[in-house]
Amino acid sequence: MLHATSTPAQGEGSAEDAAPSAAVVAAATDWYLKMQDDSCTPEQRSALHDWLQADPMHRLAYGRIDSIWTRFGQVDAQAGKAALDASLSGAGRRRRAVAGALMLACMLAGSGWMALQSQTARYLLADHRTAPGERQTVTLDDGSRVTLNTDSAIDEQYTGQERRIVLRRGEILVEVSADPQRPFVVESRHATARALGTQYLVREDADATRVAVIESTVEACSRSVATCTTLGAGSAARITDAGVGATEAADIDALIGWRDGVLAVDDKPLTEVLAELERYRRGTLYYDAEALQGLSVSGVFPLDDTDRALAALSANLPLRITRYTSYIVRIDRR
Repeated sequence: MLHATSTPAQGEGSAEDAAPSAAVVAAATDWYLKMQDDSCTPEQRSALHDWLQADPMHRLAYGRIDSIWTRFGQVDAQAGKAALDASLSGAGRRRRAVAGALMLACMLAGSGWMALQSQTARYLLADHRTAPGERQTVTLDDGSRVTLNTDSAIDEQYTGQERRIVLRRGEILVEVSADPQRPFVVESRHATARALGTQYLVREDADATRVAVIESTVEACSRSVATCTTLGAGSAARITDAGVGATEAADIDALIGWRDGVLAVDDKPLTEVLAELERYRRGTLYYDAEALQGLSVSGVFPLDDTDRALAALSANLPLRITRYTSYIVRIDRR
């Protein structure tokens, strides 16, 4: 998500009730693992001190990491760092559990994070998942293929009567293998999309699910309202808790560009482009949305190197890019 800048009112909640952002938690975890390494230098420890003094949220996140780390005392620093990296790349079941539990427990230490607990747990426990910036293609038992876009997660629920994929987060491209005896269904928070053919996309956002068909047809239904529509190749629909929206033409080449690692846009508002690029980053883009109004973008941008995409934007638009850490980038209008 993109974040407009704001300043909390004084006295607004206690430190124990506060919730460090995901970027701060990730940075605190990285700092803590560095401190456990015997090769840690005095300069690094001094830099950590400066980072902790820069923001109360830094100290809060680091303190929570410190208390949680004792539960993983048998894991040395290098293994822990590898675990964190593995949790973001999808490699290593045991290492994923260590790093995932470490960051998740830190996030959930604040009483205001209960909603995140369920969402994050479903992601961490999913049958297949990708980290920000990662893509993965999974071949299912029946020969169907599901390609997960960045920061996505699915569960398989195959039975003798139905093949069901539950989209826990993000976006998938589905290529369905024929099986007349068992329908193929993708389920999201807002919708179900039953394959009547072969290839289609399903993307879940906070307030809606978008279904777009590449080949053949798909029956898209709302899970909240008893409404359905049949989508043909090259068409799409947006499904919300209020029902199924109107069928519209879909630019399939643009929609599946992520499969090849590119984002192609034509006269899109800059804020929409930044929102899309942020999905592929481990961290957060901060900016004043009102200040960027009126700026639009056309072009093709690399999703596997979003720093290069940001550099291209700043070279062609009146933008200033400030990097505080690898996780936190601020974008201002010049």
